[in-house]
Amino acid sequence: MNHVPFPKECGDCLATPFCKAYSGEVKPSSSSFCSGKFRLMYALKLSQIPIEYFNANLYHYKRNSDNEAVYERLKPHLENIVASIDKGTNFFFYGGATGTGKTFHGAMVLNHFIYKTCVTSRMDFETPLGLFVSYPEWVDTLRLRYRGEDDENRQFEHIKQVPLLLLDDVGAGKLSDYAREQTYMLLNHRCNNRLSTIITSNYGLNELSLADMLGSRSVSRISKNVVGGELSGTDRRLEAW
Repeated sequence: MNHVPFPKECGDCLATPFCKAYSGEVKPSSSSFCSGKFRLMYALKLSQIPIEYFNANLYHYKRNSDNEAVYERLKPHLENIVASIDKGTNFFFYGGATGTGKTFHGAMVLNHFIYKTCVTSRMDFETPLGLFVSYPEWVDTLRLRYRGEDDENRQFEHIKQVPLLLLDDVGAGKLSDYAREQTYMLLNHRCNNRLSTIITSNYGLNELSLADMLGSRSVSRISKNVVGGELSGTDRRLEAW
């Protein structure tokens, strides 16, 4: 039976499935203020992950025949997520059908890393531990970077350096040569500096390597030390995870 020291604090907390104070494994603080919850929510806010994916984690995961193979490859990395990210492991989830859980899986990797690091010295309340970026939206802002606008240049440097980056829906829309080159610069920097990147896409690596998509140079960087796979099946947005 769970020990719930502060029902008002714990009732809606994302961490209850893995909180040792909530389960009674450790003695809770005598204060009603939970620093762990505060740090977790602040880290998630910094990550810009959509609220829809706050609960993307192993504790809310539904296994079936469509995701079993990906789950088996992914689970050891989630259980040792900090070591995997520190090694520069990349993650790639793809599938042509919509709503098969690609973004859920990418967000799950991002969330687990945040869970483990938001209560450590890696959390500084200014720099995100991980960052969720919609690739089509980012590509749309690149025209501002092309014009030399300082805010977009700073944002590009920010995305290059974040410890864990999720690029969601890569390959969506038509890419300009400039967007393709900027994508390569981003991925090349992260690969060379052993910074982990999560990619979700409707396209497989062979398709993304085509000249009118990302191109072979970018895909080579994505493919290094990569974990993940194809997700198929019915549209999960029509049902609850």
